[in-house]
Amino acid sequence: MGSIDLKVVFKKYGIKNTVQRQAVYNYLTDASAPITAEQIYMELTQSESDAMNLSTVYRILDLFTKKGLVLKSNLQADGKSTYEMNHMEHRHHLICVKCNSIVPIKGCPLEDYEKRLGESTNYQILEHHLEILGICPKCRK
Repeated sequence: MGSIDLKVVFKKYGIKNTVQRQAVYNYLTDASAPITAEQIYMELTQSESDAMNLSTVYRILDLFTKKGLVLKSNLQADGKSTYEMNHMEHRHHLICVKCNSIVPIKGCPLEDYEKRLGESTNYQILEHHLEILGICPKCRK
């Protein structure tokens, strides 16, 4: 996504357009799975000419989360928060317990169960989270 498009996106969400915010947004857009703030920081400080500190990355992620552009969760086994673009779709994740890699899973096997549970308990179900832990093919070798 070019900087012209980012200006439109940021304006729509009421976010001031800065080079650092563009860098974080672009990195998250290119990420194939949820990532930590530290991963973003490490990658951007290696590739960007404008220095950015870790607290700046956290502030940007916090802003993006509050505005609904990014989803924050605690998926990794080490308990660190992870971030991913809000694709406006419900997703679950497969997590490797050895290397902490995360693979998004499309589709939800809990939709029918959630509906029946709400009906049988008279609860208004708001949301659910499903994390499946395992060992990825790379770590099994």
